[in-house]
Amino acid sequence: MNPLISVIIPVYKVEKYLDACMTSVVEQTYRNLEIILVDDGSPDSCPEKCDDWASRDPRIRVVHKTNGGLSTARNAGLDIATGDYIAFVDSDDWIDKNMISRLYQWMIEHDSADVTVCGVVKEYENGAMENIDASYPERMFTREEALNSFLYHRDRMTDSVWNKLFSARFFRGERPLRFPDGINSEDYYLLSHVYDMMTGLYYNPEAFYHYRIRGNSISTKSRIDEHTYDKVKIADLCTKYLAARGYSDRHALGFFRMQGWYDVLYDILGKQPSAKEVSSARRELAKSAWIVYSDGTLSLMHRAKVWTFSHIPRVYHALTSRNHKRQLEHMQETQQREN
Repeated sequence: MNPLISVIIPVYKVEKYLDACMTSVVEQTYRNLEIILVDDGSPDSCPEKCDDWASRDPRIRVVHKTNGGLSTARNAGLDIATGDYIAFVDSDDWIDKNMISRLYQWMIEHDSADVTVCGVVKEYENGAMENIDASYPERMFTREEALNSFLYHRDRMTDSVWNKLFSARFFRGERPLRFPDGINSEDYYLLSHVYDMMTGLYYNPEAFYHYRIRGNSISTKSRIDEHTYDKVKIADLCTKYLAARGYSDRHALGFFRMQGWYDVLYDILGKQPSAKEVSSARRELAKSAWIVYSDGTLSLMHRAKVWTFSHIPRVYHALTSRNHKRQLEHMQETQQREN
């Protein structure tokens, strides 16, 4: 029999999407699954839906807990997972029926890989779809290559955990990995530790994971709150951890810190901020960007973009946001014509 694979699915306020997600998981061609649904104190009909799914499929286990956020839900699943491999699926997304099978097959075919990764399709509410991995080549990553790409936000190494299959060894033993509580962008934290500990990673751009873009999702909230600066906090945690582990490329570490402020400022500009909030984040970005300007591994164009955003952020944000909107509209029009 194939080894047991645990699929951990955190559930909170997704009654509209949960059935589609669960259907895609239970219909996987890879059958030896332990499907762990973690109800994170959801106030809608999700708790009942979880129990209903468990009554229909003996592979499903349900954890009901008080609300604590995504990290605590995933950690609760990790605490009871018994599989030889671990996968994560978000409950408002869905996966192709062959995703788990292909991720496992790649793991077997590549002896040095203890992480395998597939491509992702973004699914927008307006019907547009975006294959965000289409231009990336299939390849193996060593520990050093994955860490470098992670710190420079290259090669899809800063993606989430949900398009991956992990050896369960990362989450067992004397110091098992867990997600940090109370902070968003928690996947970065976990991945920085996995990449540091792993033997190798196999990446294939075949797109099996469907990531639903919702207007009220964590990543698209329209107001500034206590989580707005989480990417800066996570960047600090990741770089301090890697530096303590002996990672010595100061340009790569500096780029990751800079990118944290870059992302925060970009998010703030999309949330009707005050002038003080913009000015403060812009100053922090400008300070963190100095090391980037002396980084010879970056193109002059890339360094110029960082300089431009750190000096005239509103103009830069307006131009790039407009371009992205046009790209989405073009994709939607193209897909409508094809259909």
